[in-house]
Amino acid sequence: MHTLSANLQKPLILSAEFPLSLETDWIAPQSIRVPDFHLRNWLLDTGSLTERLQSHCRQFRVQLLGQAPLPLLDNEREQMGPVDYLVREVILWGDDRPWVFARSLLPRALCEQDRGELSNLGEKPLGSILFNDARFERQPFQVTRLSAAHRLQSALKLPGTQVLWGRRSVFHYLQWRMMVAEVFLPQCPAYKQMGAPHAG
Repeated sequence: MHTLSANLQKPLILSAEFPLSLETDWIAPQSIRVPDFHLRNWLLDTGSLTERLQSHCRQFRVQLLGQAPLPLLDNEREQMGPVDYLVREVILWGDDRPWVFARSLLPRALCEQDRGELSNLGEKPLGSILFNDARFERQPFQVTRLSAAHRLQSALKLPGTQVLWGRRSVFHYLQWRMMVAEVFLPQCPAYKQMGAPHAG
């Protein structure tokens, strides 16, 4: 069992077990109303999220919750097909604040043949690989809206009642498919023009 514990500059302390999972409904961006243009821009930005977050803080780090071969969720299997994957879950931190929960699916066979670059990422950002190799082609985004009652929120012990927004996309690399899903946590700058994420 993997446990995440972090001391923050108050008021937030996260603790969670790997895997956190991400059971939710994913839909096309045009099929849902995003309440703020600034947030929509973050959700649909095709550039590196790591680099964008780094531009908003002095200290950026990746905390690995876990990376292991695991069965896919039903909503993931529909997109990825019958291939074995490593599931990787991390928290992206900016200035000691948890900004993003990310869940990635990495083809196990690809990890075994890439000399450890993917299988031994550890606390290096996955984006440093995806956005430094033109062979990774990003497919259109899907987005999701997580209510305050969602299991991810309770697993992270997030305070209050807020709606969180997330996105995911598939990257094609040669014959492989990789998926990256990212949920913006309450203190993420994606929400800065909205105040706190809205309840609902």
